[in-house]
Amino acid sequence: MPSDVEICNMALARVAQTQTIASLTERSKFAELCRTFYAQLREQVLQDFPWPFAGGHVALADVGSPAPGWRFRYRYPANCLLVREIVNPAWRNAPYSDAEIPFQVGYDTGGRVIHTDQADASVRYTFKVEDPTQFDPLFVDALAWRLAMDLALPASSKPEYRAFCEQEYQKALTVAQGAAFRESRDDPEPESEFVAVRS
Repeated sequence: MPSDVEICNMALARVAQTQTIASLTERSKFAELCRTFYAQLREQVLQDFPWPFAGGHVALADVGSPAPGWRFRYRYPANCLLVREIVNPAWRNAPYSDAEIPFQVGYDTGGRVIHTDQADASVRYTFKVEDPTQFDPLFVDALAWRLAMDLALPASSKPEYRAFCEQEYQKALTVAQGAAFRESRDDPEPESEFVAVRS
């Protein structure tokens, strides 16, 4: 997998810059720009799509004293970047969209918490991945396009580059969605009561 520096150089090339950087800490305009944007945008791209390489599933720790209007208060997972959904321990997935479990992220003196009415809740979430050797190739492509979006104006002063990079970023997410779909299978949809009665 490419290094952080190589991903930055991909982004620079996508806004028509032929000058590359050798390190994020070097004293150059482009290294400073990449250093400014890279870490924040890496986390944003992780949040923009449920990347399989950054997906986790863990049982939540009940911390008691639920907030008004909720039955349970759980500690937010330590390495969690974004909560995707609360999971009933009896299900792999919600059997239908109406069964998705409501939740709300909040804060207390110990940090972030998750409010929900689900007993013995688990959570499906995205965790922070900083090591580029763990990145999926499709994530690398998407991150380079997303970084190019923010580099476009300061590095090239051409607004059309930013618009082009934004379009390519959305395409990269669509490709990633298709790849993730091909590598998983959901449970079959349950039969409706009407079909069950007829059979």
